[in-house]
Amino acid sequence: MSNMKYLLCFCWLLALNVKAQVKHVILVSIDGFHPDMYTDTTWPAPNLRKLAKTGTYADHLLSVFPSFTYPSHTAMVTGAYPARSKIYFNQPKNSRGDWNWYTSAVKVSTLWQALKAKGMTTSAVEWPVSITKDITWDMPEIWNNEHPDDRVTEARKYATPGLIEEIELNATGKLDSSNFNDNYYTLDEDAGRTAAYIFKAKRPAFMAVHFATVDGYEHEFGRDGDSVRMALETNDRAIGDILQAVQETKETDSTAIIIVGDHGFATIHTIMRPNMLIKSLPVRFLPAGGSAFLYHIQRTNTMSDQQLVKGVTDSLDSLPKEKRKLFRIIDRKELDQMGADSSALLALTGVNGSGLVFSGSTAPQQSENHGPGTIVQNNKLNGLFIPTTGGHHGYDPNNQEMFTGFIAEGAEINKGGHIQSIREVDIAVLIANLLGIEFKTPDGKLIPGIINTNK
Repeated sequence: MSNMKYLLCFCWLLALNVKAQVKHVILVSIDGFHPDMYTDTTWPAPNLRKLAKTGTYADHLLSVFPSFTYPSHTAMVTGAYPARSKIYFNQPKNSRGDWNWYTSAVKVSTLWQALKAKGMTTSAVEWPVSITKDITWDMPEIWNNEHPDDRVTEARKYATPGLIEEIELNATGKLDSSNFNDNYYTLDEDAGRTAAYIFKAKRPAFMAVHFATVDGYEHEFGRDGDSVRMALETNDRAIGDILQAVQETKETDSTAIIIVGDHGFATIHTIMRPNMLIKSLPVRFLPAGGSAFLYHIQRTNTMSDQQLVKGVTDSLDSLPKEKRKLFRIIDRKELDQMGADSSALLALTGVNGSGLVFSGSTAPQQSENHGPGTIVQNNKLNGLFIPTTGGHHGYDPNNQEMFTGFIAEGAEINKGGHIQSIREVDIAVLIANLLGIEFKTPDGKLIPGIINTNK
């Protein structure tokens, strides 16, 4: 009996020591990341390919619906689909330009809260939906609506007091509207330097970093292009800065790094204005790039939801075949299965390769910039279908173009590993397991094949 007790005690201590080896997890999000960026050697990403080779990578990471930046990043730190987190889109439904910047809008528990409750430190650099006192060292993503490309002026009001000034003194030099700007690669360069400095100086248990410029250039030029490749090269180099910081602090054996995307990207050529078809009905479509969600604009006693849905679908189905085949209708049952907004009557999504995006307008309008991907909502041309250029996302995450990337490497990660698929709602569970804390999520689960269980 005494030998059995000794054996049980030894096994428990061994399990504890295995968990204790992971002291730090760094989560890096490349906005608009797609898997060929690390599987195709023509993309300039040596650090990403090395991490994929020495760690574990996925054929694809599945986004949420719509495959948008803010719902996706929320899913990664909550393990919740939009139906549970209540972050349905980048912007609140009735927004005049503001985005979902504040974590108080999230209606489920976050990793920030769980780690704080355990007395563990955290950091966020340009992470969406991260304005909160629950983060130890926070430099959030936020901008003024009149200057949506400037990512530092407004952030100074909400960052951890003194943090940006400390970063400027020790890592980046003076940050302003010209160098911390969504139009320039220096935004991600300085975000990488910021993350590297915070890791070296603060050693947070969990750090989340968001790189934005790949997405910006994909919106402008489409899924591929010289500027997109240069943006990815900038991100790869910034990841190298973070890896070097881990090495310099001699924390390599105790740190896991996870590289993810929030959505893939599609090159676009056509805008559809579905609200032009349903002006007589008390419902309207809210566009989300490659998808659009139907909502009541006023309740009526004369038409049931079933009648409204039929009226809308009949109008859509009456379109010429060459136009109707560009999108599919997602009914309420399927929306529930996808964890999408429970108040939408139905949704539309462009089919894979359609090049179609949606606008909520019913007439030509002057374009307005309210942040990445918003300019396409308005256009000065006439018509139900009008031409456009560039790229977008927001489609059904099961569309191959929306597949995004996943790489994990470092402490307790399988070496030379490969999995087929993982979902964004599974990321929070993976991080919690690596750090050895319990974190219950509405939708996430631990995907086998990533964490080394052979010790």
